[in-house]
Amino acid sequence: MKVLLSLFVLLLVAGGIYCWGGNSLDERQVRAFYAQAEQALLEGDDEALCDMLADGYRQASVLKTEAGQIEQDVDKQRYCEEVAQTTKAMQQLREAMGGYSPIRYEQQIKRITLFEDGEQAKVEMTSTLDMAGMRLVSRNRDTIERRRWRTQLVSSVGVVHAGGTQ
Repeated sequence: MKVLLSLFVLLLVAGGIYCWGGNSLDERQVRAFYAQAEQALLEGDDEALCDMLADGYRQASVLKTEAGQIEQDVDKQRYCEEVAQTTKAMQQLREAMGGYSPIRYEQQIKRITLFEDGEQAKVEMTSTLDMAGMRLVSRNRDTIERRRWRTQLVSSVGVVHAGGTQ
């Protein structure tokens, strides 16, 4: 009887760790998530970038250029399609340049605000992408969550300024 009770308690503890421990999010995990996203971007791994998005992912952005601005609202499917096209084009450019990467990317996390539920965070960040005579500078506010030991991007709202490089 003691063995069964001990086994039951052990299963309860393991279940609790799985359910609640796998859903808790801290600042270290947020920074690791963005480092992983940066690495996937630099490697041109569109599948990894797409896998980092939650199923209901939404992105609202405004692209500002000298000619005006374009507002976009995309879901996960469209985002993944666009990232796949972009990484394919970048791979072709890289091959044409003898293996040299034609992009330079930097990101900086400005602020991380953890939600009271311990499962989500709001992240304010900036990034700069230089490529083939073009520079994109963005400011984003992202919401990420951790569910069942996976951290994923739920939504992103941002402004992107596009222009030529000096």
